[in-house]
Amino acid sequence: MADYSDYLERISTPGTFQRKCAWLKHNFGTLFSAGQRVLELGPGLGEFLHFLGERGVLIIDIIDRDKGVLDRVSAAYSVRNAWMCSAEEIASLGPKLEEYDRIFLLQVMEHIEPRYLIPFLQTLYAHLAPGGKVIITVPNGGNPLSIVERYSDITHHNVFSENSLRELVELAGLPGATCRVQGYRIPPVSLVDIVRIVLQKGLHLLLKGIMIVNGGVFFSIYDPNITLIIEKPARH
Repeated sequence: MADYSDYLERISTPGTFQRKCAWLKHNFGTLFSAGQRVLELGPGLGEFLHFLGERGVLIIDIIDRDKGVLDRVSAAYSVRNAWMCSAEEIASLGPKLEEYDRIFLLQVMEHIEPRYLIPFLQTLYAHLAPGGKVIITVPNGGNPLSIVERYSDITHHNVFSENSLRELVELAGLPGATCRVQGYRIPPVSLVDIVRIVLQKGLHLLLKGIMIVNGGVFFSIYDPNITLIIEKPARH
């Protein structure tokens, strides 16, 4: 989509930009620090790049399929390399990609066609430094209300649950990999946020009860979005 960066600008405000940055800090603040080499796929308007700047991270490469996004973000933030490439074709970048301490994707993997998911994960893991982490946030199919996320964007190909994310890692056969899945949680920045957190916990308890009554099979995470963290073993 040639004007995708303009579309992103139209649906964003300074307030939503700051809220997204607050979410990143709350959920991932302990995972990023100065000196790390970071690769981001799908930088959007640069919220994650802004967050990295606050953490003192200076070695940053980005990938996006849209040239307008890359141009706009590269002009606003200090980026070492910006490559135009679809997620499905990331292996074609070959030796341009280095080993990274962190590889980050926010609301990207649901846009990838299912047949590409396993080779996509294998490529990311191959470019992960020992002790490094791939961090992937996607809509949570374990929450029945995620139907809104799944069908509100015509470019969505997938919906994931905590179980299917772990299964995907297993099917990819990543050597030595360990993984965990966690909720993408609301930061308690304001009174409104705290009220939302309390009400959300009540809703999630209700959803869990409904699923238990319905079939006895239930998930443990009901946040609207979930994060998969894949870690490569450190070099001994």
